[in-house]
Parts: sequence; structure tokens; C-alpha cells
Amino acid sequence: MSHLMRLKIILGEDDARKLILPAGIPGSMVELYQTIKTSFGIEQDFRFQYQDVDFGKEFINLSVISEIDDKATLKVVYLQSSSEDDSMMRQPLAVQSLTDSSSVSSVDTDNTEPASSLGSSPSTRLHMWPSVFTVPPFNYESELQLETANAECSASGTYLSPPPKLKSHILERLSEEILNFKVYPTDNDLNDVAEALVKKHPCLREQGSFNGCYGWKISLKYKMANLRSKLRGLGCPEVTINSLKNKNQDKRLAASNVKKPRRAEVNYCPQHPKGETTESLEKERVTLLSEIKKRNNEHIVKLKMEKTFSYRRQDILKGEPLIADFKSRWPALFTAREYSPRLMEIFRGKGGAAGRKIRNVMVEISKDDTIQTRQTCVVKSLCIYLNEDHEKLVKDYMNTDLEASASMEQTVMGVYVILKEGAEPEGNPEDIGVLIEGVEVLRELGNIGDACALLFGLIYCLNLSYPADLKCTFEVMQKILMNLDGQRLSSKAQFLKNKLME
Repeated sequence: MSHLMRLKIILGEDDARKLILPAGIPGSMVELYQTIKTSFGIEQDFRFQYQDVDFGKEFINLSVISEIDDKATLKVVYLQSSSEDDSMMRQPLAVQSLTDSSSVSSVDTDNTEPASSLGSSPSTRLHMWPSVFTVPPFNYESELQLETANAECSASGTYLSPPPKLKSHILERLSEEILNFKVYPTDNDLNDVAEALVKKHPCLREQGSFNGCYGWKISLKYKMANLRSKLRGLGCPEVTINSLKNKNQDKRLAASNVKKPRRAEVNYCPQHPKGETTESLEKERVTLLSEIKKRNNEHIVKLKMEKTFSYRRQDILKGEPLIADFKSRWPALFTAREYSPRLMEIFRGKGGAAGRKIRNVMVEISKDDTIQTRQTCVVKSLCIYLNEDHEKLVKDYMNTDLEASASMEQTVMGVYVILKEGAEPEGNPEDIGVLIEGVEVLRELGNIGDACALLFGLIYCLNLSYPADLKCTFEVMQKILMNLDGQRLSSKAQFLKNKLME
């Protein structure tokens, strides 16, 4: 049951206002953003900060909606450009940490859009799939027909059998709206659209359908397939990448190896910036190899990484390169730049063998109660809570271990920690880094929390699958901690989310 919520919104140095939400807190960061933007008539893009009680009520960046309670205080932090807002409101925290952060997804990764390079492209997408699909307005003639039919349906219960012209226009407008979010909508997505349509226009409900809109869903499915055929002829990269000529010789079946967004990515395979070609961007890539070696050259490197985003993205999707090869081609991508207290409370309450393991991990906090230690304990405890092996994600080695290098080379994906022999518990490790396919892709990171976030970002950027033995852990990071495609959860993730909301 929803409860009235009251928030204090700080809009400026001398401008604090009260916001009353009769239906309770919105279900996602995007909905909260739109509510505040509409309520106070804010035109400029912004992000949020909230007062964190764990840090003396200092303002901390808000990334999870569950951090907000009744009478909470939120600060609006205005952004200089819409691209920055895309980075904060739509991009996963992990990806914000990469030098390639301007090239990343909506609530933001190297899977989405660069701040400047893609801004003028008609294929650029700015938002991931909405939690509630909004049916777009139709043309005047269609709206008039539907208004009349809705009134008749309300009065007499008579449903409309839409004439071909009206049905065609409705499907056309809906497919255009879908295209703002996805070229390859899932069955669940199409079902969301069909349900939203008959909810807004009850006269269109199908009496012979089990849910009143199944026929609309099937019609939308065929409409989107036809639209993709048209886009393929126009050279849309997201569609042409799946044409037979762009598939490997052993995967040339029409329905085989379809490359499309998997985890809420936006701008999955963008077009090159206007005026650029594959050849010109290859020259930029070669220039990057020398620019990254120069000191105090981060700004130039960032601009060139933004400019080459589409080329790099297509390089990943079409070539499917080995990590070692890709790192040598794009070294600038492999450079680096809080978990809820409620999680710790839930973990400590876990019983059985898993609970004992978690309590053993949590002992480290009593020895060294810092944010870095807490992050480490939460990451490891999360794996244990989900019945997964935390050593598959974070593996400790001693700096005197002669077999460490050989073991690291066998690691498919994970975080390594090199500990100093004889060091105190609160002492800093000798090194913390990220391994992918046995390759040390990042090193000398500040803490395990940052390393896990960067690993998550690299999984997005390199279009990798989650490790099978850590799939629940990464699902929770993606869908609960970062609120990316969080409407559909596995049973384990849903149970944890329910606990977090208690």
C-alpha cells in the first residue's frame, strides 16, 4: 500500500521547497527525476544528492531509490549539458568510473552514447525502456475516432473494430515510439505497449483475447519486424550488424547470433558521427595510441575516445576480439578514474552455513571500520548470500606466492588482491586489479568496491556475458544496486529486493 511521502528539495543556495507525493515514492530514479522536473518546472538537466546518515548527513550522489525515506532531503545538482545528465541519470555507476564514461548507457556504458559524438545522430537514444510505457498521441483524425469510440464504450460497452487505416496509423505511431527505446523489443516489452494502448483507449480492447490485447501485441511484433527491414535498407547499424553478410561463416542462419541489447543498454550499435568514416576513425585510433602516452593529456584522450565511440563499439560487436588484442588496440579504455547499510543488516541476519561464512567475513569491519573495508565485506557477503563463491569474484594472493601469476592467468573474469605478507589488517594491499581472460586489464585500483564497479563497467563496454557461477551477484549489481532493467528479477534477486524494501 502506498503512503504519502514528503521530501525537502533544495533547488539552489536560497531555494528549498517541499514536495508532497500522495502515492508514495516513485518506483525508479527516472520517475523521480521526471516528477521533480515537472513539479518545479525545471528546464535544465540535473542529478540528485541525498543526505547520508552514515556520513554525518553529508550529501552523497543518489543512485538507488530505496535510499529515500519520508522527510528526506534531496539536493538538485544542475548539469552543464544534457550529455552529463545522461551520464548520471542513465549510466551505471560502474561505467561512470571508466575513462570511456562519455560513451556509456542510460540509467549509461560504452554500450550507449558518447556525450558529443552521437548527439546529432538520428539513431541516438537517450532513455532505456520505461517502467510505464506512455502511448503517444495519434493524428487528429485518429484521436477524434478514438475519443468517440471510447465514449460509446463507456456508455454501452461497445468495442471498436478499428478500420484498416486507423489500425495502420496506431501501429505506425506505436512502432515509432518503441524505436525511441529499442530496435529489438522483447515479448514483454510489446506486451507492455499493448496493455498501455487498451488502458488508454478501452474501446480497442479485444473481446476474444485472453488479456484483451494479445492481437495488438502480435501486430506490433510484425510491425517492428517490417520496420527493421526498412531500417536495414537505410543502413541502420543496429540492424545491419545482423545481416547475413556481417555474420561469421559458421553462423549465417537468419535467426542465429542476433546481436542486440541484453542489459538495458542504450545506443547499442550507433552510427559514426556526421562526416566520419571507418577509415578516418581508424586514423583517430592510431593517434590515440600516442596521445595516451603523453602526460597531463586526459582532456585530449577523452575527446578522441568520444569521437571514436561508434568505431570502437562496432569493433567489439562485429569482430568479437580477444581481450588482449582489444586492450592493445584501445588502451585508453582500460584506465580507471557505497553499498547500502541495509544490505549489511540483511547479511548479518542470514542463518545456516552461509550466515556463518558471512559473519566470518564481517569480522574484518571490527578490525578496520573504513568505507573500503565495508565495501569489501558487502561484495563478498553478497556472493555468499546468493549461494555463490566470493573467491570467484575477489581472489586474494600473497605477494610471496610464486604460483600467483599462473593462477591469475587462468582467471576468466574477476578481481585480484595482492596482500603484503605480515601486514596489519588495516594495511593497504600491494595491488588491486581486474582480470579478464587471464589478462590484467586494470591495476593499482584504490579498493575492492571500485574494482568490482569497474569490472561491471567493462562487462558492459566489452559486451561480455556474466560469469555463469556469479550470474546472481551481477544481476543484483545491475538490477537492484544500479536499477538497470530492474522490473524483471530472478527469484533470488526478487527475494533480496523484498528484504531491502522491508
